[in-house]
Amino acid sequence: MIVEFDIDSDALSHALRQAPDTTVVVDQLDASDSIPLRNLFWATGGDIDTFEAALAEDPTLTSFECIAEENGSRLYRVQYAEEVPEVAAYRALVALDGAVLRAENDGDGWLVRMRFPTRESIATFCERCWDADFDLRIRAVYDQHEATPERRFGLTSPQYETLLTALRNGYFSIPRGASLQEVADELGVSSQAASERLRRGMKTLVRATLADTDDERIGEPESIETDR
Repeated sequence: MIVEFDIDSDALSHALRQAPDTTVVVDQLDASDSIPLRNLFWATGGDIDTFEAALAEDPTLTSFECIAEENGSRLYRVQYAEEVPEVAAYRALVALDGAVLRAENDGDGWLVRMRFPTRESIATFCERCWDADFDLRIRAVYDQHEATPERRFGLTSPQYETLLTALRNGYFSIPRGASLQEVADELGVSSQAASERLRRGMKTLVRATLADTDDERIGEPESIETDR
C-alpha cells in the first residue's frame, strides 16, 4: 500500500523560514544504536547560504554538514536529537516494515509518500505518530499495483513527464536523438531542472523495481528523491 501524508514537522523549519524559496528533498533516512536519526537531503533554490547558516541554529539538530554540491544544489547530512518526534516516527516506520519513497518540503510543509505492507500497518503507524506528538494527516491511500504508473513506482508527476518526454525524443537512444536542453525546452524548464528530474526519477525507478526495499544505502555517496 502507498500512502501520502501532509506532515507538520519542526524538522529544518527554522532554516526553511530563513530561506523560504529553498526546497528540501530527502534522499535518505537512517539510524543506528548511537544515532537516533540521520537525514541526507538535497537543498535547492533560494538563498542556500542563508539556509546553511540557519541550520547551525536549528534546535532539533545535533550536527550538520554539506557533503556535496551539484548544479547549485547542496547535499546535506544532519543528525537529529533523540527527543524530537521524528525519531519516534522513524522507529515506528521501521518496526512496521514501511519505507519512505519521497519526502519534500517546499516551504508550505512536508509532503511524504510511504509504502506499507497493509492498511493495518498504516493505521498503526498513524497511532504511534500521534502518541509521539508527531502531527500527520493522510492525503491519499492507494494500492501500488492499481495506481497510475508514476504513483506505482513512487515518481512525482514532473519526474514521470520528464522521463517520458526524454524517451519519446530519443534522449536515451544511441546515438542520442535529443539533447538535455531540447528535452528541457519541450518541458518549458531549465536544463538543470530537467537533469535533476531525470536523475532522481531514474533513481526512484531503480529503487522501486530492482533494489531490495530494505537496502536503504543504495545510491548513497561513498563518503557516507526538488523538482522545479
